Amino acid sequence: MLTSLMLSSAMALTTPAAQSDQAFLAILAETKMGRMAGMPVIDLSGLPPGVKLPPEAMAMAGKPARVLNIRLWSPSIAPKDATASVAPPAGLKQGAKLNLELYRPEPGKETGPRDFNPDKDPEKMTIKIYWGSSTTVRAGQPKVITWNGLTPEQRQAMKDQASEAQAGKSSYFYKEGWTTGYWPTSKQPGAIDDLASLIGNYSLTTNYTGNVNIEAPSNVNFLDPISITAPDLSEAINLKGAISFAWKQIPNALGLHATAFGMEGKNTIIMWSSSEKEAGAVMGSNWGFMQMAEVRAKVAETVFMPGPTTKVDIPAGIFANVDYAMMQMSGYGPGAALDKAQPLPRIQTKTSLQVMLGGKKMRM
Repeated sequence: MLTSLMLSSAMALTTPAAQSDQAFLAILAETKMGRMAGMPVIDLSGLPPGVKLPPEAMAMAGKPARVLNIRLWSPSIAPKDATASVAPPAGLKQGAKLNLELYRPEPGKETGPRDFNPDKDPEKMTIKIYWGSSTTVRAGQPKVITWNGLTPEQRQAMKDQASEAQAGKSSYFYKEGWTTGYWPTSKQPGAIDDLASLIGNYSLTTNYTGNVNIEAPSNVNFLDPISITAPDLSEAINLKGAISFAWKQIPNALGLHATAFGMEGKNTIIMWSSSEKEAGAVMGSNWGFMQMAEVRAKVAETVFMPGPTTKVDIPAGIFANVDYAMMQMSGYGPGAALDKAQPLPRIQTKTSLQVMLGGKKMRM
């Protein structure tokens, strides 16, 4: 649960702002890649005709997977006859019409489980934080945080985030009193072809919260996957030594961010971030889909690595005694947005990598 907590608290996804009458449309394109150290890339060519694995399963098999999510947030509960759809460009290869399903939160209904409660044993919850690309632990690290060291407001915020993550509301970017339109759906699962293109016009039509068009220009397309060139992930990683990751340069990437975390027993989490600043280390790698100005600002602050970066080092020994450890990386690309519309639309791109590094409870 501690891992879920840290990941949920790291989700700086750009959810709807607090304006009373502004609706928002987001078209979010991601290229996913996953690997498990010590395992070769799985050959998926022998799958029966017509059988398609979900993007997450394909990614962990070592095959890049493209994922497109559409979210429409509107600041009221939509009527029963409400409809919303998006006409995408032909190059997306998803047909002429994407029908959004609508999620309406029920007032007064319990928002989710509340079983995360470190107050029962606060002295045992410990987080050790490292940051910066380095083969050795830098002076002054790690920073150690305990549950007792957090303010009451921080504790409550983390409990609320853990509850929402357990309830699965992050899948719909839940906001009380708002309706969320979403795609893919069960009727349109949205498997994106490797040759599909994001480029072109997207036209939203609704009968309850406005219509809008937005164009993905020629430089706004699915990013390349994060393709690791070192270490050799077909072999086990030595967690006692420094871990030096290298990858092929990602065209059009504006900024990159990596984190790794591991669990020692049930109550201690080890976190590392590529950020050169401690403040960027505690946020994790899942910053959601960031606008270009935000990414450039993070690069300037040295919280993110510059887009052309192709190497990062995890200090030796920080994961030597973990039960399991994993690394995550995200790269952020160009997007498009309008500053005046109803709903207010944006298109954003990213590429992501998840690597299971190993650990005492993950040995083959």
